[in-house]
Amino acid sequence: MEVNLDLLNGFTEIIANVGFPIFISMFLLNRMEMKLDHIVDALTELTKVIADDQ
Repeated sequence: MEVNLDLLNGFTEIIANVGFPIFISMFLLNRMEMKLDHIVDALTELTKVIADDQ
């Protein structure tokens, strides 16, 4: 498994500067935002399908 060293160095720098709890919070908020974007896309598609059926 090849690890992107720039990304890893960025993560360690953030952890060193702001602390582990803040890093984890930012990481989880980012993941939740991506999942919410997928939900919005799915609901938009569902709305279009329902409107086409009527």
